[in-house]
Formats: sequence, structure tokens, C-alpha cells
Amino acid sequence: MLGMTAVTLVAILTTGYIALWAAGDSLRVQREAMAATLAASVSRSVAADWASHGQGTAADKRASLRSVLRSLHESTGAIGLSVLDMDRGEIASWPPRRDGDRDAIVLSTALAGGPPVVNYRQEPHGRETELLAYAPIEVAGQLSGAVRVTIAAAEPTQAVLRRSGWVLLLLAIADALLVLGLGLFVLTQLVVRPLGQLRRATAAMAAGDLEPRIPEDGPKEFAALASAFNQMTVSLAVQREQIIRTEKLASVGQLAAGVAHEIGNPLAAILGYIDILRADAAGKGELPPAERQDTLDRVKAETQRIHRIIRELLEFSRPSHEEPVATDARRVVQSAQALLAPQSRFRDVRLVLAGGESWPRVLVSPGRLAQVLVNLLLNAADAMAGKGTIVVTCEEAEGKVVLTIADEGPGVTPENQRKIFDPFFTTKVVGQGTGLGLSVSRSIVESFGGTLEIAPFVEGQGAKFVLTLPRGEGAWRCS
Repeated sequence: MLGMTAVTLVAILTTGYIALWAAGDSLRVQREAMAATLAASVSRSVAADWASHGQGTAADKRASLRSVLRSLHESTGAIGLSVLDMDRGEIASWPPRRDGDRDAIVLSTALAGGPPVVNYRQEPHGRETELLAYAPIEVAGQLSGAVRVTIAAAEPTQAVLRRSGWVLLLLAIADALLVLGLGLFVLTQLVVRPLGQLRRATAAMAAGDLEPRIPEDGPKEFAALASAFNQMTVSLAVQREQIIRTEKLASVGQLAAGVAHEIGNPLAAILGYIDILRADAAGKGELPPAERQDTLDRVKAETQRIHRIIRELLEFSRPSHEEPVATDARRVVQSAQALLAPQSRFRDVRLVLAGGESWPRVLVSPGRLAQVLVNLLLNAADAMAGKGTIVVTCEEAEGKVVLTIADEGPGVTPENQRKIFDPFFTTKVVGQGTGLGLSVSRSIVESFGGTLEIAPFVEGQGAKFVLTLPRGEGAWRCS
């Protein structure tokens, strides 16, 4: 709009300047034509007077000419009127003639006959002050002299420009402001506002939030664009849910394999205890009541152990799309730890929770955060080959809650760090990972308005993943 306004301003000023210049030249031409016409008219009047006083004396002719010139002077408004003879001598003038030799060349042209001629009288500094028009006097078909008419020179073009320039400039500025104001209003309502909505929605989508929608109004082009954008976000949201669900099922499959192996021991124990109780029943109660009760208690404990393992796996596999709520991050970490405890690859892994007993609450979906933590803890256990310590640290920084998961594995090389969050990238053996875990985890964290990054590689310090999550209100205290 500023560019359009500048073009408008230049166009108006240029056009106006040219128009004023043309007006000045037109005024000059009109002034010259008027002077020539006036000179011809005075010539005819003088010729008529000379013809009527042909037999009079020179004094009578001069007196009559002065009377005619005075009368013409009053009626025409000319500055001066003069009658010259063929020798350029003054016969009569009103007011008296001055500086007659200055225009000798032009006067010679007039005395030679032909149409009236004009010339300008200039001051020493070059300014034109008077317009002089000469016309021959013919009496009975014979040249008898010439008349000179002096009028004020036409106003110079520069004066016209100078006088009208400020008006032109003000009009140009007014027009430019009008163009700018109307243009900004139209652009704001029809272009800038819809583009602003699209920019904000795009920024929200880039941050992981696929909920914002753009109003499908305004010009049809932007309405169509908004409709396409909204359809795209809906499609992306569905696809993201499908990918998250798929990755979660993949994790459930890995966990289920470990659970199947883990519940074999309690099942074997239960079968053994049942055989003891059956043998006791067949022998008509040879076991003392205390031993019988202890056996039943052991059966119950092993059964509850199996039930707890399966319940935790089922809770993890249940579809979850809860709205973010203030969540105890420490409790979610402990829940992920309990879910992973039955896994054989986690049996020799020690999980340490640092950051005190009271962690700040985070604004997340507990089920989704658990999926992220399970993925990170499984990766850490695999990196350490099932043996070592994982340290989870919680701290606050700039209004955010930062969770750090650090392992004792070999770490992630700088080459792999650039690709580790790419979909389908994995360093695991084929068949042991989908390559979507970290990509999906980052997507989940970003949907909460957080970030998931990996700390720079340091030789001998293992991998360190950093989750930055929005802070909830208050803090939970774990007993």
C-alpha cells in the first residue's frame, strides 16, 4: 500500500505539474494573440483618423492622434499606445513613448508590412515585464507608419506553478492519504485479517496443536483456502491419532512379550500350591491349618501379582485422548516404571527419581505422557543392554517443568542426533523397533505445548533426553 500510495502521489504531482505548465504556456499564447489583435485594431483606428485629417497640419494630426490614443488607452487598458512614422520617429503616444530603440528589429518588420508582430521587454535580470505588439498603418493602400501597443506580459509559467504548486501538493497528499486509508481498510478486511488467521493457525499447527480452525468467511478465495486448511488439519489430526495408536500398539506388543514371560513364574508357583492343596484334600487334611492358610495366601498373592501386571498393561493399551490436566509427573514416571518392571530387559535396570519428593505438576494428558516415558525408558534400557541406571530429574526453568531422562549407554552420536526424531529412523536391529517411537513422542509432547530434545553428545556420558512441559498449578507431594 505504501508503494501504491507513492505511485499515486508521483502520478498526481507529475500530471498536475504538466497541466500547470501547459496552462502557463496557453496563457502566454492567448496573451500574445490578444496583443496582436489589439495592435491591429489600434492600427485601423489610427489609419481612419489619418484619413479624416489628410489636409490638416502636422500639429492637428498629432493632437487628433493623442486624443484617439487616449481614448483607446482608457478602453483597452493597455499600458501604452504609440504611433511611429516610417523613420521610427514618434508621432504621438499615450503615455509618452520610452526606450523605443530597444525593439528596432521587430519594428522594422512591422514597418515592412504584414501581420502584427510581438516582442517582450525584459528587465536587466531577464524577467519579462511588458508585451509589445506592432502593427503597420496603411492609409489608402500605402504604408504610413506603425503602431505599438504595450500591455503587461503574461504571467510566467513559473509563477503559475509557484502559485498553484502548494494547492497541487495538498491535493496530491489528500488523494494519497485517501488511497492509503481506503487501501489499508480494504486490505485489512479482505487480505490481512484472513492471512493473519491463517498465520496463527499455521503456527499453532507447527507447535503440535491441530484443534484451531479458521473461519470460512470473507472473499471466496480465502474462504476456499480456509476450508482446505480446516480439512487438512482434521485429516492430520486423524492421521496423528492413528500413528500414535499404532506406535502404542507396537509398544504394547513388546511389553506383552515380556509380560507373557514374567507371568510364567507366578503361574508355575500357583500350580504348585494347587497341587499341594489337592494332595492335602486327598489325604483328608494332613496339612496343619496354618500351613494350609499360608498356601492359600501365597496363591492369592501370586494371582494378585498376575492381575496387577495385566491390569497395568491393559491400562497402558487403552486408547486415550484426554484433555491436558494438572498431572503429577512423578506418579506418571512411577506408573511407567511399574509397567516396565516385569520386562526381562528391565530387570537389572535401576530407575532413580531425582529432584526431591515434591515435583511441580505439569499440564498434560497422563496417558499420553506415560506413552512418551515408556518409550524413552525402553530405549534407555535397550541402549544399556538391560543393565545400568536411568536417572529421571525434574526441575523448573522459566515457568516450564523440565524432565531429563539420562542413561548410562553409549549415547547418540552427532550424526544420528540429526536424524533420531525422523520417522522410521532406528538404530535397533530390524524387527525390534518401528522407528516411530521418538517421532511420535515428540509429536505428543508438542501437542501439550512442550518440546522433546536430545542433549548434545558427550563421550562417556550416555544419552540424555529433555522434556520441557507446561507447568500446572501447585505441586504434588508423594508419600
